[in-house]
Amino acid sequence: MDEREELMKNLQIADFALIDTVLYLDTHPSDKAALNHYDRLKKISQAREDEYISKFGPLNSTNVESSDIFSWVNNPWPWEVDA
Repeated sequence: MDEREELMKNLQIADFALIDTVLYLDTHPSDKAALNHYDRLKKISQAREDEYISKFGPLNSTNVESSDIFSWVNNPWPWEVDA
């Protein structure tokens, strides 16, 4: 597994855990431990996303800096990356 795949896998793991925590919080909105866990996972997910973007470019069109060239189209599309 190359670095790009490793970073994407780690981001997906963090996002999955974050979504799972959100589902729990939908039914337990006052659970302080779950809220703390959510905040921690949100930071981890954002850090992993930032690392991926800094090394390999935007993950979606909202990650593009508008003051720069619209670089969203410069990266390979998901189906263009070797599996």
